[in-house]
Amino acid sequence: MAESRHPDWEPITAYVADMSYFSGKMEAYLRYKEIPYERRIVDMKVLREQILPATGLMKVPVLRLANGQWLKDTTPMIDWFERAYPESPVIPRDPVLRFMSKLVEDYADEWCWRAALYWRWQPVESRKLLMRRIGHEVLADFPAPNWLAGWYYGRRQMATYLRGDGLSAETEPHVRRQYLELLDAMSLLLDGQPYLLGSHPTLVDIALFGPMFRHYAQDPTPSRVMEERAPAVYAWVGKLWNERAHRLGKEPILGDFAQPGWGYFLRDIVQSYWPFLLQNARAWAEGRARLNHRAHGVTYRKLKVVHYRVFCLEVLQNEYRGLSDANRKAVDELLRPHGSIELIDGLDSGLVQEHELPLRSHRTQPSRLQRLKLALVGTPWDMPVKSRRREKA
Repeated sequence: MAESRHPDWEPITAYVADMSYFSGKMEAYLRYKEIPYERRIVDMKVLREQILPATGLMKVPVLRLANGQWLKDTTPMIDWFERAYPESPVIPRDPVLRFMSKLVEDYADEWCWRAALYWRWQPVESRKLLMRRIGHEVLADFPAPNWLAGWYYGRRQMATYLRGDGLSAETEPHVRRQYLELLDAMSLLLDGQPYLLGSHPTLVDIALFGPMFRHYAQDPTPSRVMEERAPAVYAWVGKLWNERAHRLGKEPILGDFAQPGWGYFLRDIVQSYWPFLLQNARAWAEGRARLNHRAHGVTYRKLKVVHYRVFCLEVLQNEYRGLSDANRKAVDELLRPHGSIELIDGLDSGLVQEHELPLRSHRTQPSRLQRLKLALVGTPWDMPVKSRRREKA
């Protein structure tokens, strides 16, 4: 059980994986907020028999509350916890800082993912180590030798998230460079302050912890790069993992997104990520399965159209439209050096109810054939399993 200064708070069970991008993000949040939780490392049996029936996905992290209700998806989970446990908030109260933080969080979740997977699976040294770890830690109950299960999983990840996500001879230099540019920008932000916005961890720290912790700071090849190129970022990773809200002052002293280090993020969001979200949403509305996206002078070809990312754009658009005129103008001024963000009128992903927390208790249940398929080929990128509905007890 993770330590907490709030023994009256009901404990939560956190289903996580030690190599998981988003498990690291969620645990950093729970640890900083000192929300008590029991850490449960998953294997295929837990994913198949507990998490899949409850959430429709074989993905972590997911959380089970003391009353048996379930939470999924780190972004709505953090929103839910900020309402349920308002002490020491990580989401800034200032509306402009809040929106910009949400924008960076989405960018870290959805656009930094490809490079983190690249640096894990493309270098031979990292790939061999991770295949062994996954074979022993996650696939121990898989009906195959651990080394073979790990090899199969690694090859599947490369096919799905590298070659199947636009990696080519044309795009590889850009994918590889993103990590180095992130390190440089974060080093600039951490020069003279402990966290990316100032005195306290905020949502942008938690979000960027996702790629930086389990992938970049721990996998062999990228960790050496971080140690040598960005020791301040390497120190920040350990500091954030060890930070607790009660050690810091009640009121954070925060800067803003006009600081020079944010220029890299805002440029990449406005010129690469936001246009990608728009293109993905339009392709989804047209019923297309794949799209080509041009960014930084290269073309990512045959990217999968992801329904979940339509929801991401819908949420961000709603946040932006909810700002006052003055606050929208302030956001526009921050983005103006790099461009502007276009909105899609009438955008409706149909996924808002699916991400309302806690999750509904009676969910569509996968068949045995679907469970086997999910174990072999992985969970669909963006949607819960659709099958027969579980009867009420």
